[in-house]
Amino acid sequence: MAKQPLHNGHRARMRERYYSSGFSEFNHHEILELLLFFGIPRRDTNETAHQLINRFGSFSGVLDAPVDALIECGLSKNAAIWLKSVFSLTNKYIYDKNSNDKSLDCVEDLENRLMDLLSNETEEKVVLAMYNAKGMELFLGIISEEKDNWTDKLYSKLSELSVRYHATTMILAHNKPNGIAAPTENDIDNTMKIFNSLAKLGARLNNHYIVAGNELYSMVDDKNLRVIFS
Repeated sequence: MAKQPLHNGHRARMRERYYSSGFSEFNHHEILELLLFFGIPRRDTNETAHQLINRFGSFSGVLDAPVDALIECGLSKNAAIWLKSVFSLTNKYIYDKNSNDKSLDCVEDLENRLMDLLSNETEEKVVLAMYNAKGMELFLGIISEEKDNWTDKLYSKLSELSVRYHATTMILAHNKPNGIAAPTENDIDNTMKIFNSLAKLGARLNNHYIVAGNELYSMVDDKNLRVIFS
């Protein structure tokens, strides 16, 4: 019987640790070790991570190091570029996060983004935006691509996301590819059901938009329907 490698299954266990709790329980060398999995397919990256931290003095020192310096320490060009790209991507993320005020107060920005997501869709979709107690955006994206969007499955998805993101405020939107930007009785009834189901979780449905082509309808701006959200 072939001898099993010393680290057989180690990578799978590391990935599972990250899947379960993120990097919260990882030491710096373990974070680096996991990142290097994707740049070094078949080598013990634990030893490499320790060597890099010893060479550059710290975890941040490794990420700050230029590609050529990483290559001099034994990384392949591909592995060095991969590691630096992770660092660059983080910087881009932080810049984007801080340079765009994605808050509940930025109604025009939200409406423009909803139009970008839904106005050209040929199938009916549901978009959700979620915010924390300070009104800052936690999530915005398509959460359902089913033709029949108003199902128990959708209600369950909204509840799950509310709990997962610790959202206190949510805004819903859906499109009508072949219709008009106005709610049906079914839309109104289901909006009320969603409002009540989220309220039980301590979250508030703040608005429901409907997009049809270049038209955008806001329920909360309709004086006959804004009572739903009060």
